[in-house]
Amino acid sequence: MDTEQELWADVTGLGPDGTAAALAHARSSAATTVLLRPDQLEGWEPLERITLAALVDTGSAAAALADRRVSVLLVRGPAELDAVRALAGGRPVGVRCEIVDGDTMNAAAGLCGRVDVLVAAFVDETNIPLELLLARAQDGTTRVLKELLSSAETASVAGVLESGPAGLVVRGDQLADIDRVGEALRLRRQSREDLVPLEVFRAVPIGMGYRGCVDTATLFAEDEGMIVGSTSSGGILVCAEVHHLPYMNLRPFRVNAGAVHSYVFGSETTAYITDLAAGERTHAVSADGTFREVVVGRVKVELRPLRLVEAVHGDVKVNVLLQDDWHVRVMSADGKPLNLTEVVPGTKLLGHVTEPGRHVGIKVAERISEF
Repeated sequence: MDTEQELWADVTGLGPDGTAAALAHARSSAATTVLLRPDQLEGWEPLERITLAALVDTGSAAAALADRRVSVLLVRGPAELDAVRALAGGRPVGVRCEIVDGDTMNAAAGLCGRVDVLVAAFVDETNIPLELLLARAQDGTTRVLKELLSSAETASVAGVLESGPAGLVVRGDQLADIDRVGEALRLRRQSREDLVPLEVFRAVPIGMGYRGCVDTATLFAEDEGMIVGSTSSGGILVCAEVHHLPYMNLRPFRVNAGAVHSYVFGSETTAYITDLAAGERTHAVSADGTFREVVVGRVKVELRPLRLVEAVHGDVKVNVLLQDDWHVRVMSADGKPLNLTEVVPGTKLLGHVTEPGRHVGIKVAERISEF
């Protein structure tokens, strides 16, 4: 799993009336760090999971350093960096850089490798300068954080250059957005689930039916696909179209995902293939059990011959209806793609089993029978 992105709540711009409410909100939010001025430290008791950072200058650094709860010192600009670092006694030191043009962007990039944290405050909504900054920082020890203009930026900023910045900063005057930002970060994190071997006991053609290809705005790796099944007890890892096809070009954005009634399993919820549409989210799944969120571009539904595959893990049975053609691949239990027409009773496939019983894609404590 990738390193979790930090979420900073910056309350340094607030006066006494707004600080208490903002700090209370930060305590109950997904914030990983709270950024305060030294004069705001009194009476603030952070939770263990929350790191404290202090925004300082040479005159206020001593007050922040006297408080052992403060883990990071952040200066307002490069001019005071060396003086504060000399006082820091080994504590991490960072700098906030306001980036308004190419010169200020280059100046910020020049700090990569020299500071522990760089908070980039861009005046424009474009992500291009952030991409350049992250590229400069990728081989060093500097954690680059992006100060958000609004929560609407989160989705695009969090994935810049795939991994995104080390974290996002929400300003105190927009702290109502911190819950939305925290949820957006949670949704894009990768998760791990146990995949299990499933032994096939039936694999037969069943005639014509509608199947859906799920086309996404991602490129699948060779060990990736989607977990697809007909019941909420689980499904089989169906490979993406990233493996050799002699008569057509590869479609590395696509999973030929099965009959239209099928579930596509995410890390926490499922969706019917017919529920997936442009802009919806689902999950790519790798053979090691990593689920990563992907955006759906379209679902392509066509009438095709179908094949039923039924398999079992322990006392849990799963089944899937897939297009009956050898170019459709499923993942074997040892992580190798198999042509669907090679799958016979006794074949071991890779899949995922869950507690059965779902309503609108969410697990429910209700007795539901599916067969």
